[in-house]
Amino acid sequence: MLKWLRRLVLLVVILLAVYGGIQLWPKNDTVVNVFYETSFDATPYGVVGFPTFNAMSGRDIADGGRTAAKQITGGTLALPPDASAVNRVPAMIILHGSGGDWSGRSVNLAMKLARNGIAGLAVDTFAARNLRTTDDYMARLQKAPIQTQMADALSALQALQEHPFVDPARIGVTGFSLGAGSTLYMMFEPVIENVLGKDGPRFSAYAMFYGGCRVDFEDFRVEGSPLLIMMGEADESMSIPACEAFRDRLRDMGVDVALKVYPGAGHGWDNPYPQQFFPDAVVTRDCLMKWMNDGNIIEVNSGQSMDTPVGAVRAMAGCMNRDGYTMGYNENADRQSFIDLWQFLRRTWQLGGPELPIL
Repeated sequence: MLKWLRRLVLLVVILLAVYGGIQLWPKNDTVVNVFYETSFDATPYGVVGFPTFNAMSGRDIADGGRTAAKQITGGTLALPPDASAVNRVPAMIILHGSGGDWSGRSVNLAMKLARNGIAGLAVDTFAARNLRTTDDYMARLQKAPIQTQMADALSALQALQEHPFVDPARIGVTGFSLGAGSTLYMMFEPVIENVLGKDGPRFSAYAMFYGGCRVDFEDFRVEGSPLLIMMGEADESMSIPACEAFRDRLRDMGVDVALKVYPGAGHGWDNPYPQQFFPDAVVTRDCLMKWMNDGNIIEVNSGQSMDTPVGAVRAMAGCMNRDGYTMGYNENADRQSFIDLWQFLRRTWQLGGPELPIL
């Protein structure tokens, strides 16, 4: 009996070893490269491409993409007209929302920043995975979840280190909605150090357009650069009190955080359609995500892992609702948010020029 038990234990050990080897072996997922890797010396602006990896879970970020499929991502890079090797300019990496950049707002922001002396790189995570606005909404998020966008942003930061016209010490990141969530995550050292190393490059400014603040970390360490949070007062999909609490927690750690709330504005105030209430729209305001040390992301209310399909379904079913929320163009918020962003970057990077930007 003891002999058979030993054989059984040995078999289990072998099976676990094989399983572990399979998990560590690079994944040969089918990759369609829409972008081509470009050289910034040859293509300093316009459509550009650079290497990244397809992070499908927090664990793919935690191991630096070692076992994830490799990919070329990219986007549109706008440069100020006076940018040069002797006049290196700061840059912002811009991340789209869960609907992609169908309205062109990421590219529009890049061009507005360029008119004001700051390079803008509008990264298109969905287009890089051969996804379009006509693809199913959930299919887009399954093929390119928030972790994929984070990997793209960190890869963009790494790529811009080699741009001859960009100041590598003054590169920030901003995003809309989903992209704002990616921006928030990348403030944390447990995320960024696993991809770029403890001594690698870091963002020097963070700015969020109408993103959620209900995030926590088992290892709550932030990089420490300033953060600007921009929220709509009439946006039922996000929690301003949660952002106030998050602001205060970071301030207690010595981080410079500004929170701007725009009266009467809903979600997506820069979208090209009239502001209105969308009934039955999914609201995830009450979901609280906690990043564990192993990269696993837990929805705290349910205790379910977001890194498994079953867990994610159970978690979201318990914390989301279909109460709907207000969304659409708000002229005052659109104008003021860009002014606030410009003044935040001007102060953070000690830029010259006028206090009010060219709109």
